[in-house]
Amino acid sequence: MHVHVRRGGGYAKFWIEPLELDYAKGLKTKEIVRAEILITENIETIRRKWNNVFGI
Repeated sequence: MHVHVRRGGGYAKFWIEPLELDYAKGLKTKEIVRAEILITENIETIRRKWNNVFGI
């Protein structure tokens, strides 16, 4: 399971379990850290939405 993050012209991909940055381009370090915090704070919602989309 993974999530994509976009901000301005930058983007990143995070694996969810365990939470790990796969790649990032055009994002500042503080934006990546903020994305990690938001993912952690919203992990249950992310899992639920992901499962609704992919039917697992």
